[in-house]
Amino acid sequence: MPSASPTPSPFIYWGQSAQNIFIKIALKDVTEQPDVDLSNDHISFEGRGVGAHGDCVYKFSIKPYRHISPEKSRLRVTGSEVLLDIPKRDTTARDESWPRLTKDVAKHAWIRPDFDKMDISDDEEEMQREKKRLEKEYIDKLTSEMAETQDKAIEDIKKNYLFSYSLFHVIAYSFILVKVIIGIFTTEDYNAFEDVGTVLIIAQLFSFLEVVHPILGLVKSSFVSPLIQTCGRNFILLVVIWNEPRIHGSSFVSYLVLFWSLADVIRHPFYMLTSMGLSLNFLTWLRYTMWIPLYPLGTGCEWMVVWLSIPLYESSGKFSLELPNTYNFSISITTYMYMHLLIIPVGLTKMMLHMAALRRKKLGSGSRTRSTTSKDKKHN
Repeated sequence: MPSASPTPSPFIYWGQSAQNIFIKIALKDVTEQPDVDLSNDHISFEGRGVGAHGDCVYKFSIKPYRHISPEKSRLRVTGSEVLLDIPKRDTTARDESWPRLTKDVAKHAWIRPDFDKMDISDDEEEMQREKKRLEKEYIDKLTSEMAETQDKAIEDIKKNYLFSYSLFHVIAYSFILVKVIIGIFTTEDYNAFEDVGTVLIIAQLFSFLEVVHPILGLVKSSFVSPLIQTCGRNFILLVVIWNEPRIHGSSFVSYLVLFWSLADVIRHPFYMLTSMGLSLNFLTWLRYTMWIPLYPLGTGCEWMVVWLSIPLYESSGKFSLELPNTYNFSISITTYMYMHLLIIPVGLTKMMLHMAALRRKKLGSGSRTRSTTSKDKKHN
């Protein structure tokens, strides 16, 4: 596991007079009394507030340039900052201007001079330029950190959405798969559509989002393959099967639902992991191997369902307009269904070639399964 991030230091601004050191800690909304520890040669702070890294705990610990008088120091917490007023201790240094706040000469990016609290005799114009430079540097750094925080928040929302979307399909298709397996092996003349049709329709309607995800940039893949698969499935389910009750009891419908569910029970757990930047190698192998038998079996069932439905739609005249009529033209759904019988093998070929290319890319020609967890940055 990655180690915890170190506690950030707040931006502090320091100034001085002949007798005192002034420290302004840039933390807003400090609701609880911060922990401030002062000694002759030590200043430490820890408290929760809103700073450059957002709402979290901040702390710092420094050795002052010279000794201080902690017993006479004052602490004040306002809504926008924490103020420390610390007297200098060394009598020889009381009238001496400190060149820096800390004893060590190393520069700390989070320690800045507070020119409004600085007794200095240097050239004012030069100091004003330095003040503006530091203020601009601080604003630029704060703007950059806010942009990074915003980008991370958007990325987290995207990951959580994709994870939830795939989790919904895992639950839905697991339910469908279990019901259909039990029904096929325990019930004579099993009617899968009447048993799980409602859940299947809801899941398939949500599957249109898989076409939208690549268009919006949520996943790094083409929308063409999910468009072909989604439109093909939904034509079979929402047009051919749903509107013709006489086909509901066909065994081809039951096995079609079985093969669809098997494919998605494998596919969506893989997507759940990749949405979080992870992969399980055995699951990756399943994702890019099980389509080899499942796609032809499912497509064969689709072809048979359409073929068996054509005479049923011819006899019912549903979704057809015969001549003569007011519009003086005819249309028949069975004409498209005959065309769809030709489209199905073309779509299958395209999907098989697409998946074969992905399999070579993900697994190689002689891949072996492993069960270790690794990063996977692309959601196919």
